[in-house]
Amino acid sequence: MPADLNHWFDQLLTLQNPHLRVLVTCRQRPGWNLPQLLLNGELLELDAHQLALRPDEFEALVNLHAPYTDAAAREKLWHETYGWCAGVRLCPSGLLTQYLERELLPRLSDTQCDMLYALAHLSKANAELCEQLWEGQKGAQVFKSLIDCQAFLLPIDAQPGWFRLLPAVAQTLQNRLSGAALNRLRLRACQLLSVAGHVDDAVEQALSADQPEVAVNYMERLWLSWILSERHLDRFMDWRERLDPQLLQSSSRLIYLCAKALLFSGRLDEAEACLQRLGHFLPLPDALRNQRLLANWQTLHGTLQALRGNYDAARLHCQAALQYLTTQDWLSVLLCHCMLARIAMQTGELTEAQVLLEYSLELARRRGSREAEVLVNMDRVRLMMLQSQPSLAQSLLRSELAQLTGSTAQSYPLLGRLMFLEGKLLLQQGCPGEAEHVLLRGLLQVRHCNAPFVIDAYLLLSEIASRNHDVEKAHLLLYEAERRMQWGKIDAACYQEPIAAQKARNLAREQGEDTDKTAPARVSGVMDYQDDLTPREVSVLRLLADGLSVREVGHRLFISVNTVKTHAKNINVKLGACRRTQAINSAKAMGILA
Repeated sequence: MPADLNHWFDQLLTLQNPHLRVLVTCRQRPGWNLPQLLLNGELLELDAHQLALRPDEFEALVNLHAPYTDAAAREKLWHETYGWCAGVRLCPSGLLTQYLERELLPRLSDTQCDMLYALAHLSKANAELCEQLWEGQKGAQVFKSLIDCQAFLLPIDAQPGWFRLLPAVAQTLQNRLSGAALNRLRLRACQLLSVAGHVDDAVEQALSADQPEVAVNYMERLWLSWILSERHLDRFMDWRERLDPQLLQSSSRLIYLCAKALLFSGRLDEAEACLQRLGHFLPLPDALRNQRLLANWQTLHGTLQALRGNYDAARLHCQAALQYLTTQDWLSVLLCHCMLARIAMQTGELTEAQVLLEYSLELARRRGSREAEVLVNMDRVRLMMLQSQPSLAQSLLRSELAQLTGSTAQSYPLLGRLMFLEGKLLLQQGCPGEAEHVLLRGLLQVRHCNAPFVIDAYLLLSEIASRNHDVEKAHLLLYEAERRMQWGKIDAACYQEPIAAQKARNLAREQGEDTDKTAPARVSGVMDYQDDLTPREVSVLRLLADGLSVREVGHRLFISVNTVKTHAKNINVKLGACRRTQAINSAKAMGILA
């Protein structure tokens, strides 16, 4: 703003006029006596974050100016602009380049422009990083000046002092730096980011610089707990696709990382093949290291068996591994305890599951792993549901949701998992409308995530559609679930059985409506998750839960053994269970059994 105009506004603001109101929008603070206005309580200053559009406001703006924009384009635009109002208008029209050339770049010096063009290629930066990247050129000072002049550098959540360039602006400016100069920047950034502890960003820069060997070298330095976050898991799987498989087999640590990532992604056959390669590194010269490597192998092999439903083999591997794992292997210890707890829940050993999960929770907290704590608490919520403690489950779930919701504009798969669990709980409490809303919001959080748990949302949504007598929608949701699992290369063992069970439930409900079957049982006015059980089936299940044999149930109800077995089979299908203990646990969680 010209100096004489600045002076005129400064004089205007000194007038003692209670009716004077001045509204100013600008990308940097003007040279007025703002401190005095602030002290007098006469200044209201809103930054870019406060002015950003909320998701509903963003949708309203897009509907106003481009109502035919499809969902994928809307999502891309939202994450490129982070709710920046002008960007929402400029990006689709291709005018953002002209806007930056008129409104931002002319105000910057050549040094500031050069740094901005470089920052367009970095995932994050801070003053110290810039000082070292532009050694001898007052990099920290230039970086701070870019922040002060509102050059679209946004602070990164939970990383004080670190900033990233707004994605839309970064994409627009990336063509200003290329070739050898860009590669030098990336390789230097690799070193500095790694030293600063941001190893994953170092890997990304090395891959972008077409240096796969350097990228693999940095990958070996990743903390094993880093992969617990689904956002990191997707990133790791992307790197794996971009790298030569031979490079990823160069060390036992890399093989272990790959095997764990494949397991968590539901790619069980690939994980098993990966685990077999660990044998190439045995025996190690040191006996203790040899035992630890075997114990970590058993941890992952036990996890693999558990995911395939081989609970006896899984239990043996996990229990054997725990004998030799050390404090350095805390993540493997945690994984063993969580797998054993899930097996205990599947087999009805709820007290044992509770002990295992309480230990896991303490371990996650002592190691300072927030992601691990959330994952353990999700298992604790499921256990509370099995123990017929819905109020406790809901309280814990809401506590975790409150801490994760609204923390970032980016999608967050862990938040999506919590929402799926909340949707299941709401459905059990007889609130299908609320459950559907939560599940759809959860799917937005996992839109870029390929993992087996994503199927949970589709199964629940199909159940809701089936209850609403929308047969076509219920079928299409299961089709989409299968399609997504297959596109994600997820092992069929992770999704075929639950999809088949849901299809059977939907079909049973549809046929039941056609033949006017007995209305499903209700308990205390609460709609249970699968509301197909007839009163006779509930009676059979209740007696089985009391420990009676099939023959004893038949005598008690005056029916044949074959009839009891038929009822038991139908109960398993309707509750999505494979065995009697699963059906009993599910029924307790749903409120069918007290």
